[in-house]
Amino acid sequence: MALDLSFKQLIDAADEGAGTIGQPTCIAIDRIDEDPDQPRRGFDEQKLGELAESVRQHGVLQPIVLRQATEEGRYVIVMGARRYRAAKRAGLRDIPALIHAVGSADRYVQMIENIQRADLNAPEIAAFIASRLEQGDNQADISRKLGKPRDWVSRYASVQSMPEFLRSKLAGSSIRAVYELYQAWREQPNAIETLCAAQESFTDAHARQLASKIRSEVRDSPADGEGAPGAQPARSPVATQVALRLIERDRVTAIAEKSSNSSVDRNARMSPSLTIRVRHQDRTGRLLVDRLASQGSRHAVLLVDGAEEAEEVPASTISIEEILFA
Repeated sequence: MALDLSFKQLIDAADEGAGTIGQPTCIAIDRIDEDPDQPRRGFDEQKLGELAESVRQHGVLQPIVLRQATEEGRYVIVMGARRYRAAKRAGLRDIPALIHAVGSADRYVQMIENIQRADLNAPEIAAFIASRLEQGDNQADISRKLGKPRDWVSRYASVQSMPEFLRSKLAGSSIRAVYELYQAWREQPNAIETLCAAQESFTDAHARQLASKIRSEVRDSPADGEGAPGAQPARSPVATQVALRLIERDRVTAIAEKSSNSSVDRNARMSPSLTIRVRHQDRTGRLLVDRLASQGSRHAVLLVDGAEEAEEVPASTISIEEILFA
């Protein structure tokens, strides 16, 4: 996830902290500590090994940046943790470094360098922005110091407010996609949670499409507006059933496209079905997602195991136990 940041911006950010950098000097590696508040939390072991081999052969070509530690004679890394680790792995005893005076811009300098090198993942960027907001910076400050648009900062700032199932999607989906789902979740939480339970990752376009369909189909549902005054439609089974229909529709479409060049009969290609296993009080059964309850959006249609006739039950009394594709 490379950002459009130049090293001039990096220097400008450093200058803002009134830091002064002199000539490079060699510092003993055993006198250097990593910064525990470094924005980056993970290092690619394979790339680190490759860098260590390069350092072993050619040395550290670009000095790291250090600041004085509170303990006399020791230093803390401002920039260059990866080069430092590679140098240690390569067996170097000292490393070229620039000594940087402590300044308020240190955290931003670290952040800019990491995202300039595409070394940070979405949760790490979100954690950094959350920490700066807690320290009193506003989103405009963060946007200016990182050289990024306000909406970019806003998307990452929202991660702290997302439910865990949405935050987990950042591992395989972009921040844009997850933000689209988050916006829809604020209106239709049940539907978005159901979608996320059935799919590991989302592209930007797919997330926008799903969020838009859920909003429009739930809004157009004749049962959606029913219920007690002030009731929140986001908690109705209508939204959940819309989401399940979208999951099944996407799955059927994908299988049909995959099989379109084969000799399999068209009807056979369109046969996959979705089964939602639920629990109602002490009974288990199957949610009928293709039927809306006649009693309104606060009820669902349930076929209890062993029963011949379906029944309508309050949505608040059922819980989804399993989603099966056949």
